Amino acid sequence: MKIIILRSSFQNDDFVRNEYAELIQRLENECHAEISILGDEMVETVHAPSLPTLPDCVMIATGGVENLFKRVWEAIDVEMMCRPHRPKTVTMIADGRNNSLAASLEILTYLGNNGMEGRIVHGTNDEIVETLRATSLQGRIGLFGQPSDWLIASGVDRDFLRQRYGIETIDIDLQRVKDGIKAIPQIEAEKVAQAMVKHAKAVKEPTNADMIEGAKVYLTLKKICAEERLDAFTIRCFDIVTSCKTTSCLALALLNDEGIVAGCEGDMQSLLTMFLVKRLCGETAFMANPSQLTDHSAMLAHCTIPLSFCDEMVVRSHFESGIGVAVQGMLPLTDYTLLKWGGPKLDRYFVAEAKAIETPYSNHFCRTQITLNVNLKPYLLQHSIGNHHIIIRGRHAGEIRQFMMKNGVAEC
Repeated sequence: MKIIILRSSFQNDDFVRNEYAELIQRLENECHAEISILGDEMVETVHAPSLPTLPDCVMIATGGVENLFKRVWEAIDVEMMCRPHRPKTVTMIADGRNNSLAASLEILTYLGNNGMEGRIVHGTNDEIVETLRATSLQGRIGLFGQPSDWLIASGVDRDFLRQRYGIETIDIDLQRVKDGIKAIPQIEAEKVAQAMVKHAKAVKEPTNADMIEGAKVYLTLKKICAEERLDAFTIRCFDIVTSCKTTSCLALALLNDEGIVAGCEGDMQSLLTMFLVKRLCGETAFMANPSQLTDHSAMLAHCTIPLSFCDEMVVRSHFESGIGVAVQGMLPLTDYTLLKWGGPKLDRYFVAEAKAIETPYSNHFCRTQITLNVNLKPYLLQHSIGNHHIIIRGRHAGEIRQFMMKNGVAEC
């Protein structure tokens, strides 16, 4: 979450940091906020390239910042004007001190007069932080190509996503990725490949050429994410397999570890589940297929996983195709949370806590495999929210249920 704090010229940045020290610290620690401060003496010079960052949320620290806000929002609006799914809801924070609420009310009216939606998050520090944690997932998500053909129930209403959660989605042509792969310098890709080989316990099927091509996908996606300022993305990855004879499995593993939430197969519901747990719990996620079920356990598997998730990893080829680079991760036998947030309007969810009892390996399933001591048959075989499910480290069901209850999402 990116927050800009607005102050009047009667105060300085040190005043804001001292006056709101506890709230700023909690926003940074609990909401993973990146915070910058603007003073209204800057009102004449504000334009999109000059902003420290395009904000998800604006904190009104003092009165007298109404014109500064107007200039900031006009700059952002011009920057986003050509985008088909630009966010229209503006979130403001105002605890009431220093005429902040009065200024926020004037700004809220300005927004309404100009056909924009706004809301004010007001109250104690506890109430402000809780509200932002519970309702603010604002961010920018890229869709590299359409969902895979077999994902017939994993889409999301993008207008709803923008209006309800402030999440902007943009389409990115896969040809841009294919062209980008060809443009990556060989020496840069070799450095990434060598680092992966050094990190791995072993390298099985992939050749050195395979490793370099996988590294080029990573460098290409990383470059596009920076250019488009993406917080998350999902990619129609099998098209990369068939057209480029390589995979995005390595790229997704590395980018998730670098803080860019990255999902497979164009699955928006799974990506949003991963995005939620990153924002809410601060956890990277393993997106996996349920593969074998008993009355006492469930085994899930997939061909990519964040490397930080694993005790050790082996570099493998992609399971279905035998092409490129994939990740076989050996996971610790510890506590996990399994979940899925889904429906076209994200109105259902499932969550369960479990312990890993085995990290098996079989050539009949995707490369990374984990068995949890949970009976998923009643849910998966009758009420499942799609195919892919998300696994994160630790026990987080309480945090997730609290978020879902506050947003009116029904538990399966």
